[in-house]
Amino acid sequence: MADAAIAVNGAFVGQRVTGQQRYAREITDRLVQRDDVELVVPSEATRDSSLRSWLWALGPLPLVTRRKTLLSLTSRAPLRHPRHVVVVHDLFVLTDPQWYSSRYVATHAPALRTTLRSAAHVVTVSQPVADQVLASGLTTAPVSVAPNAPSVVFGRDPAVRPLPLGLREGEFLLVVGSLDPRKNLPTLLSAYATLPPEVRRRVPLVVVGGSSAVYRQARLDPVEGVVLAGYLDDETLSSLYSRARGVVFPSFAEGFGLPLVEAALAGARVAASDIPVFRWIAGDHPVYFDPHERDSVADALKVLLEEDPVVGTAFAEAVTSRFSWDSSAAVVGEACRSVSGTHG
Repeated sequence: MADAAIAVNGAFVGQRVTGQQRYAREITDRLVQRDDVELVVPSEATRDSSLRSWLWALGPLPLVTRRKTLLSLTSRAPLRHPRHVVVVHDLFVLTDPQWYSSRYVATHAPALRTTLRSAAHVVTVSQPVADQVLASGLTTAPVSVAPNAPSVVFGRDPAVRPLPLGLREGEFLLVVGSLDPRKNLPTLLSAYATLPPEVRRRVPLVVVGGSSAVYRQARLDPVEGVVLAGYLDDETLSSLYSRARGVVFPSFAEGFGLPLVEAALAGARVAASDIPVFRWIAGDHPVYFDPHERDSVADALKVLLEEDPVVGTAFAEAVTSRFSWDSSAAVVGEACRSVSGTHG
């Protein structure tokens, strides 16, 4: 691999797999099958420390890859590199800093601005994010769109096994997302609390997702019927998607919204915030609501509870026809080769 023209920034290796890390893994697995691409990773000791991993990305990485085109798939990236292809998942640290810790904003906002200004090519995970990047004036580089895609596990028939947490098939609502303000969980819980107590006892609301120190934590007041499930593996999550009464996505904003396409592929009925990226992904398939209005969210929950839970395959087919890791990896690879001057 010494002659590879393209180096993938492997700072994500060893990190807990959430949205950005899943994107990085899926794209990298496909790119490194070619002889012109190599994955450059920090030492195991470096990976064990977030600080050391960041310092590696800022210093040694751009030095050892200076003669190559460098691809950074997550936010842990060098500030400058002569041939840097940068994947942007969102601009929220710039547009909505109130969602993050002050320390995170102080370090990541200037880093993102600097990285964008020096990028040779920018790849975004959705068209709405591409539009934001172009409107920001922070880069003059070409911008391509290479979306997230659902992993195949979410399209498999769920294993015949008991549901976790004592749940009953078709008798629970599900929300998947980290416990940060952007996910708008307080409004969802407030809307759920307006349902009659007997409904909440029969149909719990299961909240899947962990927290992170980079976010300002959303305060979740106790509500009867709400179950905080924490972080779950993909097999369990796939089973929950496909066996829930409905899946709710109340986010104020998303760069893409990977759980939405995972739920669609699993055959779930979906209610979602009426925001541009969800419209771009899902068209008219979900039940939409205003994420700022509790009553609007509550009405969507009632639709999920009252309507026939049987759904067709149109949503899943729409997702699989538009979003695939193979096609996104091809877009990212071509962006890198346009910078390195190699094609084919």
